[in-house]
Amino acid sequence: MKTNPRSQKRADPRVARTTENPNSARCGPDQVEQEFAETLRQAAYIFEKEENGRFQGSILACKAVVRFIHQRGGGAELAGPFLQIVAAFEERKRGGNPRLFSKKSAPEKERQRSPERKHIHMLAAAALEVLVKLTPRGASIWDDHKRKREGAADMIARYVSKWPGMAAQQVTGLTVIAWRSQQRSLHNGDRKPFNTLVAKILAEPNPRETVMKLLQSGPPGIWKS
Repeated sequence: MKTNPRSQKRADPRVARTTENPNSARCGPDQVEQEFAETLRQAAYIFEKEENGRFQGSILACKAVVRFIHQRGGGAELAGPFLQIVAAFEERKRGGNPRLFSKKSAPEKERQRSPERKHIHMLAAAALEVLVKLTPRGASIWDDHKRKREGAADMIARYVSKWPGMAAQQVTGLTVIAWRSQQRSLHNGDRKPFNTLVAKILAEPNPRETVMKLLQSGPPGIWKS
């Protein structure tokens, strides 16, 4: 007895793909995902149970996201908003009033001391650090006057001056150089965000292009003036 080909059910292509590639489906979270989930569980417990846990738990959770982005090879700019949230919670924990959590426009003098402004300083310093590291130490351009470094700092300053919230502050190449020196003088954990950002940008396929994109676009998720 002949069967009508049209009457036969067509195989589900999704089932066929699964059959052809039995090992394509993942069996469970890998080590990076397990570490991420465990840290988030710790953060949730601290947030709910411990004194001042709303600050420390939130900080730990944001740091876990930053680490996950780094381990998964995400762009350095993706971690920017979470680093700002960490800085704001740290400021809040110390009794401050970070701009990130304020609905009102803060006076310009307050903005200059805000964690958001400090984060901008760190980003600009990291941009200069990357450009410095990309220039061979033995190159003739690294003379006594450090013309190349000063030129890079001047270029960074021109972009940073146009970032939101920076209009009231005069930013020059010497300002950026001072920010870099300040970051490099920090110790231990205080310097870790700077070192992490520099290392992440240098690990990009084209670090110089990554720096230029950051300068042209401005800090990701930054508050508007």
